[in-house]
Parts: sequence; structure tokens; C-alpha cells
Amino acid sequence: MNKVNCKSIKFIVFLLIIILLFPQYIKAEEKVYDLVIKGGTIFNPSTDHELSGYNLGIKGEKIVRITKEDISGMEEIDAKGLVVSPGFIDLISYDPNSVGIELKVLDGVTSNLAMHGGTEDAEQWYRGWSNAGVLTNFGASSFVTRLRWPIVGQGVDEEITKEEDIDRLVDGVRKNIEAGALGISFSFEYIPGIKNEIIPLLNLAHELNVPTFYHLRYSDAEKGLEGIQEVIDYGKKTGAIIHIMHINSTGGTFHMEEALKMVNKAREEGLDITACVYPYDFWATYIDSARFRPGWQDRFKITYEDLQIGGTDIRITKETFDKYRKQHLLVAAHGSLPEEELIMALKDPNIMIGSDTIIEPSGNNHPRGSGTYSRLFGRYVREKKVLSTMDAIKKVSYLPAKRMESSAPQMRYKGRIEVGADADITIFDPNTIIDRSTVKEPTTPSTGVEYVIINGVIVKNKDGIVEGVNPGKPIRSYFVDKIPEEEPIPFNIQVDGGDKKPLDFVYNIDGYIYLPIDEFFKYISMPLEDMGDGNINIGKILNINIGDKKATLGEKDIILDKEPIIYKSNTYINSKDIDKILEGEYKVVIQDDGLELEYIGNISKKKDTFVYNEGANVVDKIGKKPYVGAYSFSFVVIALTLIFFKDDKHHNQEDKQDN
Repeated sequence: MNKVNCKSIKFIVFLLIIILLFPQYIKAEEKVYDLVIKGGTIFNPSTDHELSGYNLGIKGEKIVRITKEDISGMEEIDAKGLVVSPGFIDLISYDPNSVGIELKVLDGVTSNLAMHGGTEDAEQWYRGWSNAGVLTNFGASSFVTRLRWPIVGQGVDEEITKEEDIDRLVDGVRKNIEAGALGISFSFEYIPGIKNEIIPLLNLAHELNVPTFYHLRYSDAEKGLEGIQEVIDYGKKTGAIIHIMHINSTGGTFHMEEALKMVNKAREEGLDITACVYPYDFWATYIDSARFRPGWQDRFKITYEDLQIGGTDIRITKETFDKYRKQHLLVAAHGSLPEEELIMALKDPNIMIGSDTIIEPSGNNHPRGSGTYSRLFGRYVREKKVLSTMDAIKKVSYLPAKRMESSAPQMRYKGRIEVGADADITIFDPNTIIDRSTVKEPTTPSTGVEYVIINGVIVKNKDGIVEGVNPGKPIRSYFVDKIPEEEPIPFNIQVDGGDKKPLDFVYNIDGYIYLPIDEFFKYISMPLEDMGDGNINIGKILNINIGDKKATLGEKDIILDKEPIIYKSNTYINSKDIDKILEGEYKVVIQDDGLELEYIGNISKKKDTFVYNEGANVVDKIGKKPYVGAYSFSFVVIALTLIFFKDDKHHNQEDKQDN
């Protein structure tokens, strides 16, 4: 009787183990992603797709899946009702100090680039910030102002006249870029003595294919357009890439329409030129700078009383002006920028956003260091309806990334939500996002940014900044960051025995050949309509969806082997699925380097539904076969069964001996 009870107890234990293990197996199998963002509306500016209700799978530092399928991760974010955007890239910022960088994150920034200013020693700069640890990604330009100091001192009007000194400066900038600096930055208005070295430095920029950034020489109504023409002429003469910083406060003020026409005309003529703005109607700078040389009231159409010391409620007067000039304080100039000109610039599709500030621990700053990006979405997208959400997202992510791609390889993978892109993501509530910082209180954080993810790590959640994480990486020039770009593979298409023709931008992704959907269907004269919401209609009879294996061909359902994906600023389909979607119309021969298509017409009746094996040969993007867990679970069950019956056999032998 005791032995029977023992067997029963063991069997019950055996069943309990199975019951306990099975859910754990299921749980482990489901959570194949490190982080999943569920149910939000994904805005991808590289393809103009607005994908509502999709799920985003992240593995490590990369986005690996954009899907309609319900997926699970080790961490999950419920993004229902929220905008899922590429992380904001602040192109015009400064050093990522610990106070200012948290306010940047709370404003949605994932990459902080010190392209206004920067460093004279890139090697030391990157090493220092890397050792300190930074919340966001970070990078810097080669700052001409400081590189001039050892040559002519710090006098702002001093000119470099000797050829050997110019050569020395050019050599210093070259070495700085080779050490990681991302471009060359000039501050003409603050350092009027910068003249003779400009063309040699821009020749260097053209040689190295790095962008040059400008605070223009003039900011007033009388000569502002001269400043724009100056850099356009430099660009045409040297072929260098030109970026005008905050064109609303230097160059374009009081005549924005003419300024934009000049920039766009130069672009149409072949010059690589861009510009940015910050979304405020007043500028700020240091009261002891060259900007406040005599006559500033007339130049900028402001008075003493329009000046307010950042971080205080103190207004300047004629009597206190000289006093505060001696204290090197930053002042905001109220009413200095017409808002209608800002709106004009925001509507230009080529204008991007840069804050031109990071908040310092002193708090003596312009509020744009805390509120630039939330203000754009809250005031100019939601309230004033100047921009669509997609257009605003382009200006804060994709356009800055594209601007920096020539010098910074990492930027090819930022500013977009695609398979293979960096998992730098900002999630915000479009109904509540807004800036709250003011001149008096510039350190007041924005609201409405719910989550910020940098290199796959959540750095900001609904409770605020996540403590103890610093996932930011240095963004350096291609001389240092040797990041290979995925190259397209040679691929051709042959239709009805004709000549083989090349199909461009075909990629091998984890052993599968993916074809650009739009380019492929041009070959067989099937019109394509991308609805922008994930639906793609082809030839009026075929419908496929990004991130969905289910497709429809007329009244038939087709189950694809692989989901169509967003990749490299386009939509792609697995080459093996071409045979399925063209079945009955074309005979398809698939090879590693091409496709052969032979038109056969609809000559036979087909099944209403096509269902193919979805799992047998599928390897997930993260490299894990889908049934490994099932095998492991089976091994556990078999092992436990053998142990149980082995023990049972032993007891049977004991019974025989007793008998």
C-alpha cells in the first residue's frame, strides 16, 4: 500500500512539474525581443508611412521588426494613443552637461550634437564625455574659433594673414576631423576677424566631404541677406556642404521670404545647402558679445527694456546695461523675431530644427534648451496647425540625420524607423506635448514626452528619467567610426526571354533576398499605390501590408513566407514570395542573382486559399530558430518520463523479490 501511494505521489509530482514548466516554456518562447512597443502609431519619415496599431520589436540596439502580429518582449511599452517617432536629433547644441542633457531627454532628444561651437581637440573631447557617461548620443564639430586662439589669440577682430598660419589652422582642423569631429563650425558675427582662412578651410571640407556650419556674419534687416549670400558664394566656389544655423535669428530676420528664396535657388543650382530654425520668436545671447556693439537697438529693432537676463525676471535698463555687460550674462531679446517669419520658415520642407542651446547648471539660458521640440509639436503642430505631425518629425529626426550622413556613418541608421535602424525612439502624447520653460525659469521640463529609448535602452519613462543608465554613444566621423554600410547585391530580372536588366537596391537580409517593391513591379508594368498606412495596392488586384504575412490577390488569400518590411528608406518584399503573388500569371524562376519571369496568364483554376508552412525553415531576425524552445521542453519531458519509469521499474523488481 505504501508503494502504491509512493507511485501516486511521484506521478502527481511529475504532472505538477509539467504543468509548471509548460507556461514557463510558453513565456520564454513568446518573449524573443528585448523590448516591444505595442499599439502606437509609428511615424517613419524616410518613407512617409504612418502605421497605426503596429508593434515594434527591438533586439539589443536595433529595430528588428515592424509588424501587425502580436509580439512579446522582456520589456513592453503600451503605446496605444501615442506617437512613436524616431528619436529627435538636436543638430545645433553644445556640450552634454549633466543638467542640460536630462532636460534634452525630457524634450525627446536622443542625439545631442555640438555643431554650434564644438571642440578644438576631438580626441580628448570624445574620451572625456565617454568616460563620464552620457544619457544621449553625442558628437561635436571642429570649432574654428578655438583653433584660432593659439595662432592669433582671443581677440575677436584679429585676422590671420600669414599663409603659414592659415596652413597651420587647416592642418589642425584636418587632424581634429580625423580624430572624430563631424564638421567645421564658424561664428562670423561673434568673431568678425574670420576671413582669410575661410576658403582654405572649405576646400578641406569639400575634400573630406564634411558639412560646414555657420552663424552668419549679419543678423539685421540692413545686411542680413549679405550674410546669406556670403556663404552661398563660398559654397559655390569650393563645393563645400553649407548649413546655415538658426536662419530665423541670423540672416533671415525681417526678410525671411527673400532669404528662403536665396537658399532654395542655390540648392536648385546644385549647391548642397540646408538651414535650421528654433521655434521661438526671440533670440538670446551674451550681453558682452559683438552682437551688442553700438547700434544694436536699430539693427535688431529692440530696446534696453526688451532684454531679460536668462534665469531671472530682471529686465535691463539703460543705466544697468554696462553693469551687466561686465558680468558675461546671457540675455533674451523679447520681440526680436517676427513669428510670421518663423512660420514661413517652418513651412519650407527643407528647413530642419536645431535648439542652439543646452541648459547650463547656472540656468542662465534661453528656454529653448528645455522646450524646443515639445514646443514645435505642441504649439506649431497641434495648436496652430502650421505643420503635420509627419512634417514636424522629418524636421527633428530624418533631415538632421541626412545632413550628417556624409561625415558620420552612424547617422545612416538614425532618424528613421526601419528594420536595421538604431533603436533611438521618442514616444509622445500628441494631445499633451508642450514646452513649459520660460526666460525666468528655463529649466522647467517639457511635458507630454512619455518614453525615450536610446540604443534600445529606456532612459525616460512615465515616471521621469531612469536612474543608473547612460546608453549614449559617441557619434564620430568616418575616420574613427568604421561602420560598414550594407551594400546592395547584383540582381537582374529577365521577362519573357528578353534581355536581363539590373534591379537596383536589392539586399540580402539574414539569408533572404529582398526586392524593392516599387522598382520590381515597374518591370512588369503593374501600377503601385502605397497608401501610406501600411497598405500597398498593386495592379488593382493585389494587396499586401507592411508587417503582415497575409496578402490578398483578387478574392484569394495568400500567406507569404515573410512580412514585407521597411528598409533603407523603401518597402521590400522577400523574393521567394514573388512566386506566390504572381501565381497563375507568371512562371517564376528564382535564383540568387535574379528572377526569370514568363507570362502564362490565368490558365488554370487555383485554390481559394493558399497556406504555406510558416515555420519549418524560418529563422527570426535575432537568429533564434522558432522551435528550439519546443525541443528543449520535449527533452525535459522525456528526461522526467525516463526517470519516473526507471524508478518504477526498480520498484517492480523489488516487488518480485518480495514475492
